[in-house]
Amino acid sequence: MDAKRLYIVGNGFDRQHGIPSDYQDFKAFVELHDDDVFGWVEEFVPAGEDWAHLETALAELDTGSIIESLEHFMPSYSSDEWSDSGHHDFQYEVERVASGLSSRLQTLFAEWIRGLPIPDTASAPVRFDSLDSQGFYLTFNYTPTLSMVYEIDDSRILHIHGRGDDENADLILGHGWAPSERQSLNHSSDLETQDTRLTEALDELDSYFEKTFKPSQKIIAENADFFERLDSVEEVVVLGHGLSKVDQMYFKAIVKGLKDRGVIWTVAVRSPDSYEKNRLALLGFGVPSEQVFWKLWSDM
Repeated sequence: MDAKRLYIVGNGFDRQHGIPSDYQDFKAFVELHDDDVFGWVEEFVPAGEDWAHLETALAELDTGSIIESLEHFMPSYSSDEWSDSGHHDFQYEVERVASGLSSRLQTLFAEWIRGLPIPDTASAPVRFDSLDSQGFYLTFNYTPTLSMVYEIDDSRILHIHGRGDDENADLILGHGWAPSERQSLNHSSDLETQDTRLTEALDELDSYFEKTFKPSQKIIAENADFFERLDSVEEVVVLGHGLSKVDQMYFKAIVKGLKDRGVIWTVAVRSPDSYEKNRLALLGFGVPSEQVFWKLWSDM
């Protein structure tokens, strides 16, 4: 199966179709459904006021502040407040935060995605006639917008991070900082004399970083057939993807699959003012600037 166009689809595409799929919408959902997780993100994850940088920020968890805010659960063994029954209180509280910001946040994310209202062909507020039904589609969205609004055949769509209307699919949300690239929090030279309660708590936080890591290289390997069949593509069209570095590995896999054939990249923009930012991002992914052009959403 060949295609002349590859469409890279991001959240801006869903927003164009009236779907409330921004991270600020997810923020409101979490605030409504889980006070603890909402508070922990606000306090310990630098996701921004509207959580716009949530995925990247998951790698920047403020572990020091977590330890400091909970250290009252770790009284000195000589303190009057110490008791055998409370030996694991500190580790338990740290684990609550770590699992809340990993497993529980992932669960909330999946619940939110699966509850989003998705239009169909008849109810969509906009519909871009220029989309090629015979193209390839790499979507970073979890929604079935392409199939419901445009009736694109599923065989032409790769939901790289999972599809929300598939109850058995794992929806991938995470940062791009591989566990092998970061030093364990338990790297102290005096680890043997460190309080075991702190050691165990830091192990929990190390586990958090592993659980929130987006395994892009593994995902690409599992979908190698998609990236290997791009040799027929003559144009890449970017629809609503923010070109964040957290997804750069996928773009590099695309560039590799295109085999240096000088393929044109067209980026849909709201205003020409955003073109330069997109050009520089793509240049960082290995796309030469002379191959990058822009097109207004209104002309799509």
